[in-house]
Amino acid sequence: MEIRQMATAFLSNGTDMLMMKKTGSKLFDFEFWGGIGGHLEQGELNSPMTASYREIEEETGFKQAEIDNFRLRYVLLQYSDGEVRQQFVYFGETTRQG
Repeated sequence: MEIRQMATAFLSNGTDMLMMKKTGSKLFDFEFWGGIGGHLEQGELNSPMTASYREIEEETGFKQAEIDNFRLRYVLLQYSDGEVRQQFVYFGETTRQG
């Protein structure tokens, strides 16, 4: 059995929420809005928060120092097609404009 680990983040700025428009994935063949994130890399398997900060910087350019109150809110587990998918969902705040 394979385990797939992912980290996703949602950043708010006041009443606005930063999300990413995604065009298709392994699961969906349509456009959708989602959180900022991706798969954990080999050296991040014991530190999903580190992976989440990396994904945020890669996808948005926002640095860790620009994010406040960053915290884990949910851990989602799903069993599908012979693999366990574990997703760490973080929420934080920023005053930086996109």
